[in-house]
Amino acid sequence: MTSSSDSSDDPRLATARRVAEAAGRLARRFFEDRDKLLVEAKGPQDLVSAADRDVEALIRREIARDFPEDRVLGEEFGDSGGDAATGWVVDPIDGTQNFLRGIPQFVVSIAYRAEGGTRIGVIHDPNAGESFWATAGGGAFRDGAAIRVSDAARLEEAVIGVGHSPRHAPEAYNQTINALVDAGAQTRNYCCAALQLAYVGDGRLDATWDPYLLDWDVAAGMLIVREAGGDAVPFVPGRRGPQADMLVAGTAGLLAEFRRRTPMLA
Repeated sequence: MTSSSDSSDDPRLATARRVAEAAGRLARRFFEDRDKLLVEAKGPQDLVSAADRDVEALIRREIARDFPEDRVLGEEFGDSGGDAATGWVVDPIDGTQNFLRGIPQFVVSIAYRAEGGTRIGVIHDPNAGESFWATAGGGAFRDGAAIRVSDAARLEEAVIGVGHSPRHAPEAYNQTINALVDAGAQTRNYCCAALQLAYVGDGRLDATWDPYLLDWDVAAGMLIVREAGGDAVPFVPGRRGPQADMLVAGTAGLLAEFRRRTPMLA
């Protein structure tokens, strides 16, 4: 694994880290004054506010300043157009439900793809003041220190992040949770997929599972997990429907256990 200084001369990594921290500061200002925000519902349990849009607008402006030709795909404003295999994937506030309820568990997630693969991933937690990042082939880091997934290989010794979506039948979710608990695992739901992926990369969680996620939720976090020595089931951006965007990420041993024990991966 390389040191953090080995990849510090990557101009897009520098931009991603700087912009994620700036976006985090803006998100925190909105968070501290959230009672004044106008909130809209995009769907069941899917909320958006002016904070999400303003933070994404800041991210887009800052990326355009450094790399005006780059494509950007974001949760709030969609796709700016261009080469679908190259460009930025951003989630301005992952964990909006937490944000709007006054729970300080939300992050900014920024990834950059080139030649069809994710090259840079940054997740900034403005509440804990922590930044997680990775570059393809360059390792994964938290605030300059190299990070690594845990050594957990069996569900009976694992703490698993979980997520829930109303887009799936409750039975499918309940069967998976029951299988995890029956196997002896403990579960945590931080209601923030990117944060859970960062925690997997840092060994705080041993794995994370969610039945329905979108590209901006996972693009940065999957790279961080993989560069920290973990893996993830294949995730195909842009698909919809049952199991289309399900994600399991964690140690290789736990991914094998998931496949063997849980109905959604059988």
